[in-house]
Amino acid sequence: MSLKENKIKKGKESLVDTLGNITYPLIVGGIIDYASGLRGFGILASRSYATLINVPAGAPYGKWRNLIFKVTKTTDESSRIRQSLTDLLAFNSFQVPLYSTVIAVGSLISEGSINWEKVKHGAEYLAITSPVIAPTMGLYMDWLRKTFKLKSAPEKANVS
Repeated sequence: MSLKENKIKKGKESLVDTLGNITYPLIVGGIIDYASGLRGFGILASRSYATLINVPAGAPYGKWRNLIFKVTKTTDESSRIRQSLTDLLAFNSFQVPLYSTVIAVGSLISEGSINWEKVKHGAEYLAITSPVIAPTMGLYMDWLRKTFKLKSAPEKANVS
């Protein structure tokens, strides 16, 4: 593959990861926002802010997943459990801290101040639900990659 083709493929991967990092959290994040105590305008503000955050965070999260899969040597030949645990590690070390800022801004806009209890509750709730969310988000992002004829994070871990 030429340098130009490689660059185009990496750009395409960044766009696809950004798409996945926007669409999946809109639905799942709204549910978590509600469970953490936000309502109406707070959820709207939180999801709007999350989308603004997820646009620039999409490509870095995809690269982070690639790195975590490579470092842990988790490939497409690894068990589904191992792949899920690897996605859990990537998610909890990237998305949970990022989500805390989303809850903080959502409460600031809807209540006029940061409600640290809601921030804590939202981060805890996301971490508690992450064993379901992380692997399903990983599967979704890898499905998007394959749809656009790109390698999944586990497939990329096979490449040295």
